[in-house]
Amino acid sequence: MNNLHPEAAESLALINRMIENTRNRLNRNSGRPFLTWGYTTVAVSLFNYVVNVTGGPVGWSWSWFLIPVVGFLLTRLFPAKKSTEPRTEIDRIVSAVWATASLALIPVFAFVLFHGLSYRASLFGLIALIMAIATTATGRIVRSKIYIVSGYAGLILTLLFPLYDRYLKQLPAGRVDATMLNFEILIFAGVFIVMMIVPGHIFNHRSQRHVQ
Repeated sequence: MNNLHPEAAESLALINRMIENTRNRLNRNSGRPFLTWGYTTVAVSLFNYVVNVTGGPVGWSWSWFLIPVVGFLLTRLFPAKKSTEPRTEIDRIVSAVWATASLALIPVFAFVLFHGLSYRASLFGLIALIMAIATTATGRIVRSKIYIVSGYAGLILTLLFPLYDRYLKQLPAGRVDATMLNFEILIFAGVFIVMMIVPGHIFNHRSQRHVQ
């Protein structure tokens, strides 16, 4: 940095400060949103797994839409603590990443609605992939190891969907039962446990330790 032009050095220092401020803010405030969306996704997933395995009505599949509804309501009812620090350009970039990821889920859901539940496994994989990309991108932008590790873990775990689908296709039709057909729901829940619930608790623990 010593060889940089003074204005360039000042600009670089400003960017680094913005990244640091955003990272600190996310470390303090990301625990609750991560846990809210993570636990909501896992709870709805396990509910659908039980319903499908026990032969419940197909209409219960609409309960998947409880994830955005319940997640949004809980986020509004129990918002993260507002920071007194001014928002930076890095904050707006991170918000844009998650807004784009959320909007990308709309055509994914529309695809399944128009083409039927036979594409359900692809739906799970695509949703997990989109969320993992957003988490990883956030981590790379703000240089947060927790976001980066949880994001890359989510990306790697999404490989389980095509691998399991390939495994099922290699089995004789008579050996595939309802439990095996719906196992991808448990994979989906597991991805969100690793990608959101675990880091959410880490964020909360660090935040509480910082306050103490």
